[in-house]
Amino acid sequence: MDKELIQEINYEMSILIDSGFYCNEEILEIIEEQFIDEDIPLDVLDNIILNKYNENISKQKNWEEKTDFDRIRECFNQINKENIIAIHNAGYTIDEGVHDAFEVFHHLKTKNRSPEGFCFYNFQDIEVAINYNLLNIAFGDFTDNEEKSLDIGKKIANIFKVNGFSVKWNENINTRIEINPFKWEKSFDNQEYEMEGAFNSYLKNYK
Repeated sequence: MDKELIQEINYEMSILIDSGFYCNEEILEIIEEQFIDEDIPLDVLDNIILNKYNENISKQKNWEEKTDFDRIRECFNQINKENIIAIHNAGYTIDEGVHDAFEVFHHLKTKNRSPEGFCFYNFQDIEVAINYNLLNIAFGDFTDNEEKSLDIGKKIANIFKVNGFSVKWNENINTRIEINPFKWEKSFDNQEYEMEGAFNSYLKNYK
């Protein structure tokens, strides 16, 4: 097989495994779809994913008992209590994340709930966090109200600060909130995240 192709597959698998959101079967499906035009033997993919998985397990031995991801998950629960939807791994881009937020909003409306706003990070943000140790958080409101969006941003940024994160944000609604540093350390835990997880987390935390 082409050396550059192997390197690309290695990188993509590393990011998917290190993200901690996908089981091995899901990772193989994603890789097979992404490289559908390439004739890649299944045993080669199995071998790569096994090696990457073992590397990830080895790295986990050096993690703190409470990781930055554990702390951000707690922050998202607190954000829910402010009547704000908070989504982990919301799509791949900002636009997809916003779409997911509105999707969760509409589902919550059927439960007679009216969230004021949302926040999320997407898979591109996870990749940046893995490579550069910072995490960007997008936010907004559901009525396109600048004053309300700013208030939502301030609430979110304050929750991060109270929980010990270093926050960089110029209090502009068109600028994402940056948590820097942020060390991405998450293992696959078979828990609910993304839209379904955000929906259930909001119902659990916002009374």
